[in-house]
Amino acid sequence: MTSAHKHLEPSSNPVPQWLAVPTESDRAPVWETPVTRKPGRAPAIWLLGAHGGAGVSTVESMWDPAADSRRGWPAAESAPFVVIVARMHVTGLDAAHRLCLQHQAGEVGGCELLGLVTVAAAPGKPALPLVRRRELVAAAAGASWHIDWVPDLLTTAPGELASWQPGYTPPATKRFAAPPPSTEAVPASVVSAAESVFAAAGEHWQRRNHP
Repeated sequence: MTSAHKHLEPSSNPVPQWLAVPTESDRAPVWETPVTRKPGRAPAIWLLGAHGGAGVSTVESMWDPAADSRRGWPAAESAPFVVIVARMHVTGLDAAHRLCLQHQAGEVGGCELLGLVTVAAAPGKPALPLVRRRELVAAAAGASWHIDWVPDLLTTAPGELASWQPGYTPPATKRFAAPPPSTEAVPASVVSAAESVFAAAGEHWQRRNHP
């Protein structure tokens, strides 16, 4: 075969699985009707759990403007702004990445992805390979936030946790004192992530209503 015809040959390099759009069976469903949620005002932020045990129930309890999207894309909502929530482990990050690829493929019913929220899976710093994997997923998500390991979350029911809302001010504590329990104050990393995510939702809302 001459060099003039080589460019006509199909590529022999398939798309890596890490970059391929998920098959229909691996995609999260797109909800075409409103998501069942707790009574009250419509949430500004939807939490899409990438897998079971991601920590959505806990985050929902601590973020007053957020609600669980029941493992699907809330396309029927007036403010379908989504953050993907995943545990900081390989299974969680892989599941989160599939959701990011689904969003990039436009298979989310018009939902807007604000970014990725990872929840610590263990005390201490995660291994470097895990950190690098998270960076790849965060790049696909467009933005990312992390919630640190908080020991007393393991022994506290979600309904007993202190919650964040815009304008939240943590209770005063003495210098060098141990952090107050999560029933009395929202953990610092949860507050930081909530503030950034809520601000991102506000920006998306402005763009949607004032293009």
